[in-house]
Amino acid sequence: MRASVLKSTKNIVVEEYPLRALNNGELLVKVACCGVCGTDKHIFEGKSLSSIPIILGHEYSGVIADKSPNIKRFSIGDKVVIDPNINCGSCKYCKKGFVNHCENLRALGVTLNGGFAEFSIIPDSQAYLLKNDFNLDDAAFAEPLSCCLRGIEHANIKPGNSVVIIGGGSIGLLMVQLVNLCGAAKVIVIEAVESKRKLASQLGADLALDSTEKDLQAIIVDYTNGGADVVIECVGKRSTIEQSFDLVDKGGTVVIFGLVPVNEVAEINLHKIFRKEIKIFNSFLNPFTFNSAVDLLISGKIDVSRLITSQTTLNNINEIFLSNNYSSKIKIQVKNQNKEE
Repeated sequence: MRASVLKSTKNIVVEEYPLRALNNGELLVKVACCGVCGTDKHIFEGKSLSSIPIILGHEYSGVIADKSPNIKRFSIGDKVVIDPNINCGSCKYCKKGFVNHCENLRALGVTLNGGFAEFSIIPDSQAYLLKNDFNLDDAAFAEPLSCCLRGIEHANIKPGNSVVIIGGGSIGLLMVQLVNLCGAAKVIVIEAVESKRKLASQLGADLALDSTEKDLQAIIVDYTNGGADVVIECVGKRSTIEQSFDLVDKGGTVVIFGLVPVNEVAEINLHKIFRKEIKIFNSFLNPFTFNSAVDLLISGKIDVSRLITSQTTLNNINEIFLSNNYSSKIKIQVKNQNKEE
């Protein structure tokens, strides 16, 4: 099969890659579509940990091409979407229900070969069945949406709350829609790119502000009558994390969702947190939220089709990672050249 293999930092090679035989409990998935995530970019640049060499890509969907004989619940030809995070189920964290902190955690596209390839071998436990008429491009959003749902759980948004979302990329725009489903009365997005601000407004943001706006904090404090009940940081930069604590109201909640590079350090005014009694959460992976993400996509209540900026093939994958305007894109997807089955 053809696959894009990360050989070393900033070195992806598209090559013929051998497929091994399936073990019990494994599926062979013909990959239809795989989204490019900020995590992929961080791994490519050496700013996030992974196994190397590795086939990256953890936001993917496809069609079952083969299966081990002991698998009964799937059939060849079924459409599926893949949860990449594989927990052991037996360590102390799994037994506490903290499967995202599993001591033996493995992840397709991070520690195991993932979706930037023509085929992918996965444990059947990681496959979620789709309806035959469901679009596999849209299905590839299940993984990032499931992670967003974890962040929304921490945010604990109440009907009538005001919410600031920092960052209008694919994650921020998914958050806009989820926040509205939670009943937020005021949804504010902060984003530098004008086209992303326009889309944020179309998807339900009541106010979309340029992050370079001089009086940004004053505007938000005035609009929310003191500050936001919830701030969700979706950028992963020191400056935006620190900014979150200026935009949240007393008694409010800050969710630090954006992926930060290894060893990134932010400065937080502890007295400010003390006086405002801010609740602080971060969000890691997608424990027990993947099925809900699939259900939301199937229901049509989350619009993902407008988040797709462009689609390309495996042969052009280096252009994505080496591009200087990656941050201006929302979601780039890598598709196999064969038509969807």
